Amino acid sequence: MSQSYKVPFYPQIWDLEKWHDLGFKSRDEAIYWQNSSCGILCLKMAIEGITGSEIDSISEIIQKGETLGAYSHAHGWSHQGLSNISRQYGIHGIVQEKMTHNDMVKFLDQGALPIVSIKWAFENKKTLKERFMFWKKDGGHLALVIGYEKDKGFYVHHTSITEGFNWENKLIPFADFNQAFTGRGIILFSI
Repeated sequence: MSQSYKVPFYPQIWDLEKWHDLGFKSRDEAIYWQNSSCGILCLKMAIEGITGSEIDSISEIIQKGETLGAYSHAHGWSHQGLSNISRQYGIHGIVQEKMTHNDMVKFLDQGALPIVSIKWAFENKKTLKERFMFWKKDGGHLALVIGYEKDKGFYVHHTSITEGFNWENKLIPFADFNQAFTGRGIILFSI
């Protein structure tokens, strides 16, 4: 397996009764951000993997992102916005609009970690349950690619608010990955 870093995993299901300890002003605020945190969680995992150090809490990173204008209720986390947040932690992020499978392998081989835009859970089509539960009108989800196995697939950290879909270091076969991958993403690497 080709993997440059030991990348921590943070699930998208939180103990919402501890909203204050999580750094939120209310339980409702914690619920909102839990549902809207796939991009921030991917960013935190990538930065900590690359730097080898723990960074701010999720709520603190969210606050930085809001200050930078990286998030909108209508569209979620922007790729450029996540890239801008990464610079706050000494990590360079480059937004890619037309990334290929081979590009991703090359970036991983160079020690970068891609955050990729995918169809939720690498599904080709949303399930009925997911259509009702997923908050974004246009769909869209982010996952972190942490490595690959030649001729098999990419290893990913995939977060979700749905029980059973928080996947740490899960191998996604190349065919399934390519079918769900939009070609868009953010390449993160050390400055």
